Amino acid sequence: MGLLLLPTKPEDRAIMRLFFELCSSCFTYFPILRSAGDETKLEAALDQFKMGLLNVDTFLRTMGNRGRDGPYLFGNQFTLAECNAAPFVQRACMVLPTGIGSGRSIDPLDICDEFKLDRVKCWIMAVLDRPSVSETAVPKEVYMKNVEEFLKKMDQQS
Repeated sequence: MGLLLLPTKPEDRAIMRLFFELCSSCFTYFPILRSAGDETKLEAALDQFKMGLLNVDTFLRTMGNRGRDGPYLFGNQFTLAECNAAPFVQRACMVLPTGIGSGRSIDPLDICDEFKLDRVKCWIMAVLDRPSVSETAVPKEVYMKNVEEFLKKMDQQS
């Protein structure tokens, strides 16, 4: 039997769907990128991003693992929960530390350290280290170029 991306228990599938809903907004970083030159806007976007990390940490602590060891939502089982969130986590961890757009280097893992969000930090690191995630990533140079072009287009429209 191969890798199961979908949990077998109905209650675990329900937890995974809740995790999808939560993560759909928690790793959104474009408001941070779009805050260039507006410290109030940056602080609001950063507070929202921090709250998202706190929410994911709380969810993983209360609903995750369920008696299983391991870094993922369901212990050592890498599931669709991680597949769904991986591109957003990967890009946030790639782009935010560069300071592009906001003018400030923001590292999601440093935020986890600052607020003692150990569970989500462990989850993020495990997702980023997963070969199926890291080997399929858009190269940093290519992605950063795309982000710069996107930000230029957004600036032209405003």
